[in-house]
Amino acid sequence: MKAILNILVIALCGGGIYFAQQANVKHQEQISQWEAAKADNKKLGDNIKAAKAELATENDGLNQSKTDFSEKEATLDAAKSTEKTMQRQLAESDATLEEQAAEMKQLQDLISEAEKILPGVTADNIGEKIAEIEQNKKDQTKKLEELETLVAAATKDVAQNKENIADLSSRKAKRDEKISSNAKEAVITAVEADWGFVVIGAGSNMGFTPQTKLLVKRDGVLIGRINPTSIEPSQTIAEIETSSLAPGATIQAGDSVILSVPASR
Repeated sequence: MKAILNILVIALCGGGIYFAQQANVKHQEQISQWEAAKADNKKLGDNIKAAKAELATENDGLNQSKTDFSEKEATLDAAKSTEKTMQRQLAESDATLEEQAAEMKQLQDLISEAEKILPGVTADNIGEKIAEIEQNKKDQTKKLEELETLVAAATKDVAQNKENIADLSSRKAKRDEKISSNAKEAVITAVEADWGFVVIGAGSNMGFTPQTKLLVKRDGVLIGRINPTSIEPSQTIAEIETSSLAPGATIQAGDSVILSVPASR
């Protein structure tokens, strides 16, 4: 009987040692899991900081692009105004040229009349009259040449302004195209909250790539960020960045999706 009791005591002690070892192993596993979770949380915090810094940089770039666009648009308006001024000056030059031509015709008529009445001119003043007429002709010819020079210069300026306006218009069209591309929106057609992903009703047809950063908004208010994981021509599956969601906020079907980073060309 005593021997049986000794055996039971030994068995109980062995069992206690075994369970103590198992509890220690489980405790070490829990410590490792806690340390891994702590490292993941730190990494997630660093990623959030980096994403915020990247968003701030992209906002600065977008603001600079808007400023550049406004400056180019102002330059284009100034060039158009200059073209109108040059066209008005050219019209004025043409009118002046026509006036000079009329004056030349009048002078020619006067010369013709003088030639008709030349027999009545005395010998004392005939040389003076002829010299006066010749001088008037030279003066009018000089004025005509000066006007032709002004017209040629004005025509050249107008042509240059037209080239400048065409160039600015081309730049504005390209910038408008880029801005229009960045303003495109897609719609979330389905949400799988348990698995943390959404389905978007657009894909490579809107320029989505695995590197594309997307923002989700509702009624103009930012809800959170999502990252494409599978892209088809007209459909995209994207993972929800849960850390980007405000407390209590959820992404819903019908929410709008826009590009986080402006498209480049």
